[in-house]
This record gives sequence, C-alpha cells and structure tokens, in this order.
Amino acid sequence: MNFNGYLIKFIKTNSLFPHKFIERGTYKSTPLERQEIKKYRDNNNELHIVVSPNYKTKIEFSTFELNLSQVQELRDALFSAMGVQQIRKIQLEYWDDELMDYRTAWFRMYDITYPVDTISHNSIKYKAIQFMFEEI
Repeated sequence: MNFNGYLIKFIKTNSLFPHKFIERGTYKSTPLERQEIKKYRDNNNELHIVVSPNYKTKIEFSTFELNLSQVQELRDALFSAMGVQQIRKIQLEYWDDELMDYRTAWFRMYDITYPVDTISHNSIKYKAIQFMFEEI
C-alpha cells in the first residue's frame, strides 16, 4: 500500500485536487470497471459474457454548499489542469482502491451543473455540485 494522503492529483499542473471541497462521504470510485460488450445464452442455456480487455475507472463525488469564490477556486484548478477543454479531457493520478496504489489515466470530466441556492449583491451561494470523471 502506497497511499500518500490524496485521492486525485492533476498531472498537467502537478497539483492536488482541492479535496477540501469534497463533501464527506460522497467520493466514490469504480476502479477498473469491466465493460460488457455482449452477453448471451447458448443452446444449453449457459450464460456467456464477453468483456472488453480494457478496464475503465469512474470517479464521482459532490461538493458541499459553496460560495462564488470557492467555485472560482475549484474551476481555476480544474480548467488549468485540463488537456483538451472542448471535450473536458484531463489526466489524473488517482487512488485505485482495487489495486491499492495510484494509477494515472486520461479522463473525461462530465459537464458541470451549477445549482444556485441564493444570491446577494456581491456573491452567489451554490448547492452541492456533482462531479463525474470517466476514464477514456
């Protein structure tokens, strides 16, 4: 086991994801997820499953409620680390709970929805923001 105190690190900027914004208990990963190509039953009713040899990891979490400056800090960290912004391609080093070690891979970050809770004359308060990264 080689855990170094973080879950996600940006390769491009060699900086850690701002873990302080992740809501406790919401971080979940599905490491090395098997991608089913097809499954079928033969004439003996035996189940056959064809799985891709290329495993993919999925990482999901949400933030707690954030204010405008916190969202800006989070966005700055994400977008400075992004490789291809049009498809939101980003290279991450992440903790793999199945291998019990860090892995590096390219991910697609899904579009972000920003749920506004309240506004004031100089700030916005957001409800929890959901993030999902899927290995490509």
